[in-house]
Amino acid sequence: MNILEIKRTMLDKGIPTEVMEQFVFPASEEETPEEKVAFAAQMDKLLTKAQICSIMEEQGCGKNAPSNEFMLKFNHKSLQERMETINAMSLFEQPHCRINEDGTLSIFWDNYVESGKYRCVCPIVNEMQKSASVSLTFCGCCSGHVKYHFEHFLGVKLRLVETVSSPISSGGEKYCEHRFEIV
Repeated sequence: MNILEIKRTMLDKGIPTEVMEQFVFPASEEETPEEKVAFAAQMDKLLTKAQICSIMEEQGCGKNAPSNEFMLKFNHKSLQERMETINAMSLFEQPHCRINEDGTLSIFWDNYVESGKYRCVCPIVNEMQKSASVSLTFCGCCSGHVKYHFEHFLGVKLRLVETVSSPISSGGEKYCEHRFEIV
């Protein structure tokens, strides 16, 4: 999560000046995990859910070149076949996906388990105290990450509907899940 990137996205998305003026932005680019969590809490108070989703779906670390090899190898496959291929991969870092009953796409990490609890995939979370309370808005950064990669993997456009759950916001009881509309 990069607060300066979020600020740019907020301006690009037309968040009104009177709302922007209510935010407290960090004094330097060296944002601490605590500043990032506090900023997500400000977003919860000052923005609508639709605004948050629109902003956070543009975020995400690791948005370097997606697996072009995957696209070249599987571009002739159907969406269902691509999903089956992704879900069959046994890479520890690879999230899984499914089509929900309402036609939305869920992308989730159900394979990050430690001592019977789900753990966060976010490197920033690993820098925080285990007892930290974190809003799902903070986890929207991961929503942006998976949106970017899965648009390329699946050959579809996605729109974030919600960040459903995360280990850090549920005390390890729920895995990291992001739900998208296929547009």
